[in-house]
Amino acid sequence: ALTAHFCNYCGQKGNFRCKRCKKIPYCSVMCQAEDWKAHRHTCKPVHPEPENDSFKCGRVYLTDLRITKINKGGDIQASVVELYSPGRFFILAQSPEVMEALQSIGAELQKACSEPSGTLYVPCVGEVCAVQFSCDMNWYRGLVQTLAADQKVASILYIDFGNEESVSVDRIKPLPANMQPFSPCAMECRIAGVVPVFNDWSGECCLAVKQLLAGKTVTVKLLETLENGHVHVVDVLLSLGKQLSTFLIEEGYAQKEAVSAAPTEQDICAMLNASLENFKCLSDGKDDNKWAQPPEPLVQSIGDQFSVVVTHFQSPNDLIVQKVENAGAIQDLQLKLREHCSQVAIPQNFRPAPGTVCCALFSEDRQWYRVKVLAYPSEERVCVGYLDFGNSEEVDLNQLRPISTALLALPVQAMPCGLAGVQPVEESWLKDCLLALQCHLSNRILHIKILGAHEGKFLVAMTDEASDPWVNIAELLISAGYASPSPVTVGAPLQAEETTAAAEQGASPPVSQHLLWSVAKLPSDGQRVALLATVVESPGKFYCRLTSSTEHQKLTELKAQLKQHCDVNTSPFVPTLGEPCCAVFPGDGAWCRAMIKVLSDGKATVNFVDYGYSVTVEISHLRPITPELLTLPFQAVCCWLAGVEPLGSEWSSKALLWFQTLVDGEQLSAHVLTITEQGYGVELESRGMNVAASLISEHLAKASGETSKESPAKVGSITNQEGVKQNEDGVQTSIQTETGSKDRTCFKILPSWFLVASFPVDWKTVELPLNETFQPFIAAAISPSLFYLFDPTQEVDQPKLQEVMMELSAFCSNNQNTLSAAVNTKPAPGAACCAQFSADHNWYRAVVLGVGENKVSVLYADYGNSEIVPFSRVLPIPAHLLQLPFQIVRCTLTGKEHFPAAWPEEVQQVFRAELANGVLATAQSFDGSANLLSLTLPAERGGGHLNATILDTLHAHSKSNSFPGAGSCTSEISAAAADRLQPKSLSDSQNPLEHQTGPVDATVSTKTSEPTSRSSSTASVGGELMKIFSLWRGLLLLN
Repeated sequence: ALTAHFCNYCGQKGNFRCKRCKKIPYCSVMCQAEDWKAHRHTCKPVHPEPENDSFKCGRVYLTDLRITKINKGGDIQASVVELYSPGRFFILAQSPEVMEALQSIGAELQKACSEPSGTLYVPCVGEVCAVQFSCDMNWYRGLVQTLAADQKVASILYIDFGNEESVSVDRIKPLPANMQPFSPCAMECRIAGVVPVFNDWSGECCLAVKQLLAGKTVTVKLLETLENGHVHVVDVLLSLGKQLSTFLIEEGYAQKEAVSAAPTEQDICAMLNASLENFKCLSDGKDDNKWAQPPEPLVQSIGDQFSVVVTHFQSPNDLIVQKVENAGAIQDLQLKLREHCSQVAIPQNFRPAPGTVCCALFSEDRQWYRVKVLAYPSEERVCVGYLDFGNSEEVDLNQLRPISTALLALPVQAMPCGLAGVQPVEESWLKDCLLALQCHLSNRILHIKILGAHEGKFLVAMTDEASDPWVNIAELLISAGYASPSPVTVGAPLQAEETTAAAEQGASPPVSQHLLWSVAKLPSDGQRVALLATVVESPGKFYCRLTSSTEHQKLTELKAQLKQHCDVNTSPFVPTLGEPCCAVFPGDGAWCRAMIKVLSDGKATVNFVDYGYSVTVEISHLRPITPELLTLPFQAVCCWLAGVEPLGSEWSSKALLWFQTLVDGEQLSAHVLTITEQGYGVELESRGMNVAASLISEHLAKASGETSKESPAKVGSITNQEGVKQNEDGVQTSIQTETGSKDRTCFKILPSWFLVASFPVDWKTVELPLNETFQPFIAAAISPSLFYLFDPTQEVDQPKLQEVMMELSAFCSNNQNTLSAAVNTKPAPGAACCAQFSADHNWYRAVVLGVGENKVSVLYADYGNSEIVPFSRVLPIPAHLLQLPFQIVRCTLTGKEHFPAAWPEEVQQVFRAELANGVLATAQSFDGSANLLSLTLPAERGGGHLNATILDTLHAHSKSNSFPGAGSCTSEISAAAADRLQPKSLSDSQNPLEHQTGPVDATVSTKTSEPTSRSSSTASVGGELMKIFSLWRGLLLLN
């Protein structure tokens, strides 16, 4: 099936998913972090974390239960309740607490599960449920180990007794929501210190051990708990007076387990020598890759604060993080690595030396990453460390590829860290602590502050801001009894290194010294100059720079000088308001010249003086600047369009759109008419037309009331520029343009509705009045899970709709080529879009019904008819054009929790036929995305609920065709199905693609024909009403 995923936050193409729930797509970690405040309330873990949130959502997992705390090295009296082998058996501790827990669990389950439930509950693998045991038909807690493909039978482990059986799903229920999360009463164990002589424990061995332990109370020594917290390593004292491990060895059933002791310094030297010999063995004449040395690490200072994700965890003192703000750069690096490695042939003579960098294929996700070669365990196997994530593994030599110089430019993204101010309560960190902390830190955006440095790691204070209230991780460990406070190592060595490096390189002069700068000048002698707009706010204010090759070369050289200067100058910097500095541009991480405009709360608003745009950055992302870096005049020149002014007090959105369309990415020819303190008043030409005259002819501007009498004057050095002022609905962005050199970046300010053009699936639909019965006018019926109807209560706002149509037409006409080239993904079913109607070639708002290989089935959202169009005639839609609600309403039948993942075609046909024959609808609720409708048949057709009819039909079909069980509804269709699909309003069922344009008022040139449908009438009353309603709506809009 063809699937397109879009970022849940920004609407762009999203190839990543939330690691916790595996459902919500994102384009980057940055968008996931921004969306977490909203998503956290609905995010349900696939592999749940040890939190009690699962009690709220009705599902309980093994990690939600308490972990049995043991006294390491202590003895307990227990009975062996189930034995599968010496490597897996279950014991029941003979303690009052365990007995009370068993009684409480049993009584509560019998009471809660005695009443029959009306719906079938389908459990998840890994879930702990209430299960009816086949022998006594009582209810016990059971762990779902596997679930059959037809979701009818589950393999159950009874966690309080250790036995297993296969159980029908109708004998499984969720645990009561208020039930105490007792730890499993039966403790899963394995014998310590021994392994079977052969691969598995023999049947003779298992029988012998059962005879020794069955039905007896024995002394069990608890030696260790494995990392999952639910398997214990033990030894058992037999009545023979010897340990079970000794008995197994003496009888020849087992042998001693090899113990891996910590390697000594001599062992490490031996391993390194062996690794070096393995490397040299076959290295003659091979490419040793010694030119590829590791990139520099990220430069940070004491006191820096930023958001991170943990990529590798070993202990509170040893973890690896990545900066969230670098997510875009890391994603870009991964794409470049994939492209690079796909083009590089498998090298026959590539044998990289230890310490060098290359590309390696990670075993888990089969993606390429930057790695450092650590050692050669054998002649053909290599141990590598992943530079940007911190983990390591052993791979085959043929899974390595040479790296390119460009891929080494990005600094190492993995940052070694340790929690400051904590130390383990014992000699080392408890495994319970490691397990709990790893679960808490995984899949979370965390905030850290660097407090010091020790042994090459940053000592940090780490806060989980996603928790409510915020949680300091160090304080959490101390309060849980896993850690004790410790003094924080002062980062003096780190500061000394930085100071020394700065001294060696030559420290930059402090900003308090007098710095001189100037701004580039436009010629005022009447000659025309070529300009490129870098920031466009309105005709009254925009920034340009000269497009000559000389100026472009100077700016390129300046960028390289800025990078070199800022990479070595890491000393603390105190910015001064109104003074220049160096600042990191958030988009690509490049260092640029900037002017400090605002200082507050550890952040600074700066104006990037060579481009004109303004952003707010962390003060840690600023560096002092030298006089040499101010030699080149600031390249961004503030301009305004002379000879015009807005029709009202402000420029309208139409005027902004028109102006931006004319200047965006175009080679502009400018003639300076006047110079004021606000900048240059210019006459602009674009595409051979006068921009001011074009705005006036389109009635988007008027000529200035009076001609400026100010004559051209000599322009001195402008020493201060005002920062870019954003209009109320404007945002700043960076857009690549093909004008001039290919690597030129055009920065401009556009209205947010113009910039964020996407295929949103979460467009807001009208909420229907609740509990009011009406006859629906169906626009399109995909399935009982998704259908569209006309809003029976909404009145058409004709002026507003016409205004939207005009803006949509202008947007699509002016940007069709650009957007068609930029859009590299297909819209998802249910997404909003712009579609070009085949009959009149005009653009309309539409909703995607199905997606094929080369075609898209769309429903025109304001008129109700549908057709299949080529993918080239579908464009993303700006958010601004979705503010006026669609005339169609998104609906689903009530009872969707029982709906299947995919509807059989026979059931869909029954549903459409019933709708075509006429039904009555009542809105029962609104789930935030769609109206949940209850549909009933009219009295003349016998009455009754259509919901029940559909479910009965589905049940009958399931019995005959083994249709998969209940699940969430999906609108995915295969490419072949989409190519033959003819989605239509019910009145168009006989000839869905025969469309005619409606009548056009020839006196009004701006009006377009709407996509109305003229097809053969059906015999149904509902179909006739649908046709009349659609025709009336089209005529109303045209008149």
